[in-house]
Amino acid sequence: MKIGEIAKAAGVSTSRIRFYERQGIIPPADRGANGYRDYPKTLITLLQFIEQAQGLGFTLREIGDVEMQGGDHIVSCTDALALLARKRETVIALIAEAQNRKRRIEALMAELEANRKAQAVVAQ
Repeated sequence: MKIGEIAKAAGVSTSRIRFYERQGIIPPADRGANGYRDYPKTLITLLQFIEQAQGLGFTLREIGDVEMQGGDHIVSCTDALALLARKRETVIALIAEAQNRKRRIEALMAELEANRKAQAVVAQ
């Protein structure tokens, strides 16, 4: 399949496919006699997997480290569950960090608001 056909079927841009290829995330395409890239239809599933994984917060490095297998299931269920569990722990830690940051911001805002009101009273 040509790059445009693969891109449309997978719901990604042609530039993204070329980027993934340069980064080694997907295997390089075979080249026809005319020099055009010729991708296997099975690449559609892999591209959709990559897009889904990125949507869940996985980096390209993390995706590239996954042991891929052929067919409709790019990753075994056991491996996928382990990867998702680790990513969930990362997200939980990020949420806790963000909540702590939010509390510190709100405390500083309250302190500054109190200072502003105190200065306004003194100025009267």
